[in-house]
Amino acid sequence: MDIDNLKSFMNTSAQPDLLVQLKETQQKLEDKNKQLELINQVGMMLTSELALEKLVQKVTDLATQISKAQFGALFYKKENSQGEEITLFTLSGADKEAFSGMHSLRNTPLLSPTFNGEGVIRSDDITLDPRYGHNKPHHGMPKGHLFLRSYLALPVISRTGKVLGGLFFGHPEAGIFTQYEEDLVQGIAAQAAVAIDNARLFEANVEAEQKAKTILESMPHIAWTSHADGSINYFNQRWYEYTGLLPEQSLASDYWKTIVHPDDLEITTQKWEQAVKTGVTFEHEYRLKQAIDNSYRWHLGRATPIKDSRGIINMWIGTCTDVQEVKQVQQGLFQKNMELMKSNSDLDSFVYTASHDLKGPVINIRQIIQELHAEANFRAEDAELLQVLLHDSLNQLQQTIQDLSEVVKVQKSQQEADEEINLERLLEEVKISLKMLILESNAQIETDFNEAPVIAFNRGHLKSILYNLVNNGLKYRSAARNAKIKIKSSLESGYVKISVADNGIGMNLENRQEKLFQMFSRFHDHVPGSGIGLYLVNRIIKNNGGYIEVQTKPEEGSTFHLFFKQDPKV
Repeated sequence: MDIDNLKSFMNTSAQPDLLVQLKETQQKLEDKNKQLELINQVGMMLTSELALEKLVQKVTDLATQISKAQFGALFYKKENSQGEEITLFTLSGADKEAFSGMHSLRNTPLLSPTFNGEGVIRSDDITLDPRYGHNKPHHGMPKGHLFLRSYLALPVISRTGKVLGGLFFGHPEAGIFTQYEEDLVQGIAAQAAVAIDNARLFEANVEAEQKAKTILESMPHIAWTSHADGSINYFNQRWYEYTGLLPEQSLASDYWKTIVHPDDLEITTQKWEQAVKTGVTFEHEYRLKQAIDNSYRWHLGRATPIKDSRGIINMWIGTCTDVQEVKQVQQGLFQKNMELMKSNSDLDSFVYTASHDLKGPVINIRQIIQELHAEANFRAEDAELLQVLLHDSLNQLQQTIQDLSEVVKVQKSQQEADEEINLERLLEEVKISLKMLILESNAQIETDFNEAPVIAFNRGHLKSILYNLVNNGLKYRSAARNAKIKIKSSLESGYVKISVADNGIGMNLENRQEKLFQMFSRFHDHVPGSGIGLYLVNRIIKNNGGYIEVQTKPEEGSTFHLFFKQDPKV
């Protein structure tokens, strides 16, 4: 069509109709532009508003405008302080009086699909819908409520699939809502669900913080909270009383570090940063300066992360407990322990020196007695008996000196490295050492090392333990039966348990239990002994983190259960 024809066409009677169409199209474009602008406002508003009440009101207002509804409402669920869900609503385009009595909606055939999350209901004339008007007593819209024909309702569903509420829109004219408005409002409902979830989470966090602060203010210790990134956002009153600082000082970035003793600052900061990074509980002792005299007192700092249901840290709650007196007691105990260790070391050195120096004279005395016995004439009638007694006493003295040397060796070799020891092979070595006593007593030694054939321990110490217990089982055997010793190993919660049981004469521990492992303590005197063997066994095991349990009965025998602490890395 050329220019002349177009001018001719524009001058025809069709011109008014075309102008009307152009104006209608232009109006529709303007309406859609306004709707799109409102959609943009919804997006920006939902990302910035965290107050739930304000949020849902804004959603209702904007969605009502976008849908071209005369009025709109958003009904949503919220938990009260007792954990009960209550139904609330916000309105747009109408007064609340028009919806009086509708703070909670009944589960009617028309409303239940929305609150059950079944989908969107859009009707050009809801009064013609078969689900409308079936509820008593009104059979339709209650008297005094806004009249509506166009109806649009859709559920607001969270990311977890939970129905948070429903958006409802109405207009007294029919055919107002089209697919276009439905799609727009559905988009708003999806965004609103996310925003409501976030707002609820925010409110829950704020409420949790307020509860935490109420509790922390009642504590006698310094208490504080921080954001997930470790930045402090609250101190209780104890902090201000102790430090003399103002809130604006205390809450300034890292200002708390000025209160920590310079010698403790680096390691304290490192441990706190590591806890924030990994999410593990923070625990560390450090000194804090108090305002009253600028002195430093020791505190135990602890902080625990508070996480949401997804395991994400929302905040930290920390305390600083004054442990100055405890620290002083610990230092006193440490000093006394050092003194005791020195005393023990001096005593061990004395025992070692004394036993070493006594060996020579005892050997000399033994040789002199042997010479006298071979060459001298004794006139006393009981000379032979006296010589036997003197010989036995020298043996006893020599054995005591040897046992004291063993006590010192145990202490001096405490730090020697452990090794993996085959129990069966080690016991064979013990049996060789006791061969004559085993033959003399016609003893049976039974073993069961199937459950724990190997143990990590100091070889010399373990051999000494087994030697002493087997030796005792043979020495203190019953005259009424042949000696029998059973040795078994097993595993029990981080320990290797070795049980040594004999059928000997046993012991009566009534009122003497505490003396069982004392040095030089003896329960039987009919056979030679120094009373050091069980002391050595107990000392070796306790020095290595283990313990002993004893079961014994006179004339029936004794069982020693030895528990050897095992390093899980071995």
